[in-house]
Amino acid sequence: MSSIPENNEIRKIQFTGRSTYILSLPKRWMSEMRLKAGDPVTIVREANNYLSIIPSAVRSPSPIDEANSTVLSNESSNTIKRKVVSMYLAGYNIINLKAKTGRILPSQRDAVRDVVRRNLVGTEIIADASEIITIQVLLSLPELSINTAVRRMFLIAAAMHRDAMLSLAELNHELAEAVIKSDDEVDRFSLYILRNLVVATQNERILQEIGLRKPSDCLSYRVAVKSIERIADHASGIADKCVAIKDKIDNETLQQIDDMSKRSLALITDSVEAFLRRDYSLADSIVDKANDMRLIENEVLSFIDNSESPSTGIRGLNIKLILEDIRRTAEHASDIAEAAMNQTIRGVIDLNKSSRTNTPS
Repeated sequence: MSSIPENNEIRKIQFTGRSTYILSLPKRWMSEMRLKAGDPVTIVREANNYLSIIPSAVRSPSPIDEANSTVLSNESSNTIKRKVVSMYLAGYNIINLKAKTGRILPSQRDAVRDVVRRNLVGTEIIADASEIITIQVLLSLPELSINTAVRRMFLIAAAMHRDAMLSLAELNHELAEAVIKSDDEVDRFSLYILRNLVVATQNERILQEIGLRKPSDCLSYRVAVKSIERIADHASGIADKCVAIKDKIDNETLQQIDDMSKRSLALITDSVEAFLRRDYSLADSIVDKANDMRLIENEVLSFIDNSESPSTGIRGLNIKLILEDIRRTAEHASDIAEAAMNQTIRGVIDLNKSSRTNTPS
């Protein structure tokens, strides 16, 4: 006798009246979906003749219990920041930080204010006493669909990359500083999306509301989000190195670097589109192109070394590090493309299976 999977239940179809068939719904599922008698649901007939039952009523998810954490007098500002971020990512809506003895130190209080202001979307400090700080997440899930949030995050990261390259071409240190500051906005989107993914893995209703199909999609989205975050980090790194360069780069060398940058940016754009559109073929084509970026990097380095005025010293080192940032940006595009393939492979398999089935003998 075959065993029944843990999440599966066998229910018998009942017949009532003269023409009505009924099927009882699991109580646990009703509770998780926050449904009650009389609430409407939508029944969708899928292509394989399966039926999907989708709750029609939209209610905000119930708030997760408060998180209480003790602040020790010897805890550093960075330790407290990481603790607050971890509780935010875990999905808590109320975060209480309480001093174990005495008061929360001014430096610790400033750290909490800083992380709330700079990194946590939709949060405010609602209580700020000497011995306790309370943070509340005010936004409701989902404020944005997951795809909309990922796209906005990517657009900021891509703009950072373009502005970093422009600051290098013009040696515009003011623009470079603006790029570095923009990294905080990407980090905010990253934490917001990751928080939604954590909550979605615990509640299938929220999973559907943010636009995902199954819990395993959360893993692919986590890879994509972290990769976009790294792309922004590399753009910030290019801008930071630009600030250290005092003399303009010659036009021929700059053209070589810019060409490599445009290839990398095109790969990033295509990889995100492949991921959001669930396009397996486009994603597959990106991986090989991304692998070629190391060869392109070596060609640019060779051109620089063989030029009439090769870059040396600190300036030369910064140029080589910028090339590394551009190449690693393309490698993150490969990671996003692979995540896109991982979440769409079943469709490719089903398509191939269907093709074989329909082939005449």
